[in-house]
Amino acid sequence: MNAKIILLLVCLAACLVSGCSDQGEDEKAGPSDESISELAVAITAPATGSVLSGDKAVSFDGEATGGKKPYTYRWSSSLDGTLSTESSFAKPPSEMSKGRYVVILTVTDGAGTCGQASITVTVL
Repeated sequence: MNAKIILLLVCLAACLVSGCSDQGEDEKAGPSDESISELAVAITAPATGSVLSGDKAVSFDGEATGGKKPYTYRWSSSLDGTLSTESSFAKPPSEMSKGRYVVILTVTDGAGTCGQASITVTVL
């Protein structure tokens, strides 16, 4: 399998494990929902493709916009499972498993809508 297919499968699995599901148009429709923008999730640091090493903590920063507040966060990785439940966290690479990671940020908004973002990093 190529890397894009593997990344897609990992993201799908993480979404299913965290309880996310796409809502159908009928579920989204409603007069009060028109003013709520779509939930958007982004990982702002580290950059995808980063190589992490050493004992100095690396900041993992995410953001969510749109949807309905409050938001809940879940950071997970393909090697170490759940990393944090905060919007941002810091972790030394020396405390992480060595290898290539897919790091996924799953955000659930106050209405139960989920969004995800992911990056790939390598830990030496």
